[in-house]
Order: sequence, then C-alpha cells, then structure tokens
Amino acid sequence: MSTNNKSGLGCLPIMGLTAIVAAGSAGVYYYFQGELPFLPSQNITPLVAAEVIPESAFASSYFSTNEKAWQQLSRYGTPQAKQNIQTRIDRWNNENLANKNISFEKDIQPWIDGVTIAFLSSRQTSPIPETVQPLMVVGVRNKIKAKQFFDKLKREENVSVETRNYQEVTIKQVKDPSGKNFSFALLDNRLVIAEKDYTIETAIDSFQGASSYADQPEVQDLLKQSLSIKNPLLNIYIPNYGGSIKKILENTQKPLPENSLKQLDEVESILIGIGAEKQGLHLQAIANLNPDQIDKIPDAVPNNILSEFPGDTFLLANGYRIDQGWNQLVEKAKEDQEVNRVVREIRNGFREINLDADREVFNWMNGEFGLGMIELDRGGIANLGVGGMILLETSDRQIASNTLDKLTKLANDNNFTVNERNLKGIDVVEWMFPLQGVILSYGWLDNQNLMVTVGTSFEIIQNSKQQETILENPNFQEIKSLLPSQNLGYFYVNFSQVSQQLNQFPGERIPAESQSILDSAKGLGITVSFPDDSIGQFDAFLSLPSQE
Repeated sequence: MSTNNKSGLGCLPIMGLTAIVAAGSAGVYYYFQGELPFLPSQNITPLVAAEVIPESAFASSYFSTNEKAWQQLSRYGTPQAKQNIQTRIDRWNNENLANKNISFEKDIQPWIDGVTIAFLSSRQTSPIPETVQPLMVVGVRNKIKAKQFFDKLKREENVSVETRNYQEVTIKQVKDPSGKNFSFALLDNRLVIAEKDYTIETAIDSFQGASSYADQPEVQDLLKQSLSIKNPLLNIYIPNYGGSIKKILENTQKPLPENSLKQLDEVESILIGIGAEKQGLHLQAIANLNPDQIDKIPDAVPNNILSEFPGDTFLLANGYRIDQGWNQLVEKAKEDQEVNRVVREIRNGFREINLDADREVFNWMNGEFGLGMIELDRGGIANLGVGGMILLETSDRQIASNTLDKLTKLANDNNFTVNERNLKGIDVVEWMFPLQGVILSYGWLDNQNLMVTVGTSFEIIQNSKQQETILENPNFQEIKSLLPSQNLGYFYVNFSQVSQQLNQFPGERIPAESQSILDSAKGLGITVSFPDDSIGQFDAFLSLPSQE
C-alpha cells in the first residue's frame, strides 16, 4: 500500500472518503460504471453543493481539497512531531485503505473536489439532536479519474448492493459486513451520500427543483461570505443560529432564561473557518449580528498595560471594565437561579472578611486589567520559578486603597508579616510568611495603575520587566501581529515555557508523544473584536514553526 503523503492531503480527515471506501466501494463502482462521460464541470463550492441539500438543513461544513492549503500542514512541526503525526496517518490508512491497495494521492485526490457535510432536521418527531441526519456532498471534478478509482474497487467482496430508482435517478443501497449501511446517488458532478434512503430522496428532490438549502437568501449570503484567513481547510456555516439553538433546546428539561434567549436573538448567523497559514493555524469565527437586538457594541481595549508585563510572561489575559462584567452578572442573577446562587456566595465570601463586594471590590475596577504568569530565575510559587502578576487600572484610587488596607490588616492578624518599603519611588507593601518569603506584594505604578504580585516580590517583577517587556518578546510580537489590533484584549500562551514549567512538577512527566507535539507549538493567541456594528469576530492563532 502506498502511504506517500508529501502533499499533506494524506491527513485529510474527510468522512465522505471513509464512507466511500469503507462502506460499499464496490457498490459505488457499479453505480458509476457506464455513467461517466467526460464533461467539464464547475467547481463544487459550498453554494453549488447547497443546491442539492434539502431546505431542512440547519448547518453545513465544507472541507477544501485544495492541495496548496493542505501542503502547508506538512511544513509544520519538529521532525519528531511529524513522525508521530505520520504514524497516526498510517494507522488511518491501514484501517481504511490497506486491504484495497489505495493511495489517497494517486487514486482519490485527482477527482475529488471538496466535501460538504450538511446537517438536516429529521422528518421524525423525536427530539434533536438524536434525529439529526447528515448528508455528504462530494464534488467530482474529473469523472474519468473517479471511474478509474472505482475500477480498482470492483473486486470488493462481501458487499451487498441494491439498486432502485427515484424520480428517474438511480440510488445504490450498500451494505457491508461491518454493518455500515449507506446510500449513494450521483447528481451531475455531485455524489450525495447518506445513511438513510429518504435523505438521498430529499437531495434528489432539491436537485430537480424542490426548495433547497441554497434557495434561502440568508444561506446564500452566508455561503458567499469570506473570512480573512489564508489557505482555508474547513468552513462551518450556521445560517439561523438563534433558531437552530432554540430548536435543539426546545425539548430539554431546563429552559433557557429570558436573558439567554435574548442573547441568541442578537446573532443571525455564524461562519467558522480554519486556515493553514505560513506562521501557523488560524481559526476565525464571525457572528453576523442583528443590529435591532444589540444594545451597545463593547469598546476596544486600549491595551496600554501590556508594556508593564515582563518578557518572560508565558500566560497572559487582559481586558477592560471588570465592574461592568460584575454588574451584568448581577442583572443575570435576577432571572437565573444558578447565577443568583453564585452571586450570593461571592457577596457572602467577601462579607466574611468585612468587605462589600459591590462597592469595595468590583466597583473601583473600572479600567483595564491584566493577569499574567511569569517565569522567574528563582523562587516563586512553591519554589518552581513561577510568579503571578495582576494589574488593575482604576479612576477611584481612594476606595481601592481602603480595600487594600482592610486586606493588609487581615493578613497581619493572621500571622503574615507586613513589610513596607520604597522601590525607586514606588511605595510597596509586602505580605511575608515565615520561611517562605514574600507571598504577595502591591504598589501603585502611578495614580491609576495598581500592580499586585503573587508568589514573588514586586522587586523581582520590576527587575524582570526592565530587561524585556512582553511587547518586546518575539513570540508574542509575531502572534500579536497576526491578530486584530482593535480588540477586547488578548489571551496568550507561550507553549515552550509552559512545557518547561509542567515538567518541573513532581510526578510523571509529559508523555513523549505529547511532548513532541507540544514542542512544535510556539504559542497561542486569542482575541475577540467587533470590526463594525454588525459583526462580532473571534480569532485564535496557533503559532507553529514552519520548515521553509
């Protein structure tokens, strides 16, 4: 068997290919026999595939078979990681293709032209999601090459093939010894595959003029919409997002609160895509918003506080207006009992240490905030060389200082040693515990920005920051440049540093196979943004070393 995967397409996890090969390849061969004149065919785009998808579809996905896009995958990673991935590909090939002497690149790639999987509401009355019916639409770009492929499968044994006609279209029902039953039909240059006969029948109806997925204006708009990712591998389309979620949940035991239902109405449709770019994998999701249901689009975060985090920060999250987040949680608690319980517990917890959660804790956190984990040369939490840092911006320093004073007094009353010192003009308060050094410290960088350290001292963090800030870290710089600059904050992970930290913990180390894959990832960055009032956007970029 050939396992040549130089193009990267050998790792294409397409269900349609498995269905063709594993569940009735001989039946498909007999279906194609004699019915394949060579005709120039159009590209099977998501919209072209939608023409044979019934209107009952509520979502669809599209797998690209563009060779250039999949080639990029083969350039990622270390040699060891590539070997581990290749082993998994070979295992898939052995399970699905070995007994049929098939090479994906030689036998399948030349004729396949994109694979769409649509998800249809069942005609039965039992509740979703158990009754969702998948329908695959496999594009056929070269029918002669397709015939040559099925010629190789004509000696397949122990496969039962039954033929019947529906609306003058031939349907093949295939049963194999493993119990996998599928039905197939060729509609011009689109091969439709499904488990249920009636799903194929509805596809034929749509092909012959009945209402289809593509006839819906909102579906057309969504399938034509593009993302700002390069070399797309997979797209997922949900045209009526709110309606689909409500339908799935309508028979659940616990109905959604009114506030959650309102949030569903805010989103009209969703498009998700994954692309293989030179620097790594880019996942992007777009929510097309209903302007009539949106009260206000959140303001972009200035991201000014990033310069305060040291270059050795390996885990970072920043954002804006914790006070607003708390107020929204309080509002939601009025109609959601579970959220109400959480809010009560938070308030009671702070009340036990003589603090009003609303006024003395969250109310003054009305600016930017940032949380970070930092690699240290020495000491840190549990002496592992790791420290934490929190930065909070406020317009009400007085209330914040009063809260800190209360907490410091509480620490002093509970066997902590409180030390006050001045570091280069900054008044710093340190909480120290016998034999463990500084447990927590804090100081005001200016009149609005409070810095808190956990597991390490204020001085160590400040010295580390002077050597390099995270904005000067090459890994963070690269990921930041690939994400929208106007956003609601960053979530960032440096995987090489995380790997080092995990291997310091007592006990078992990371398995070698997982370690090799982890070593291949440089970092992960995530942002949420609003390009305009009608679109909400989520981006996640996994930075991978490319062998180019």
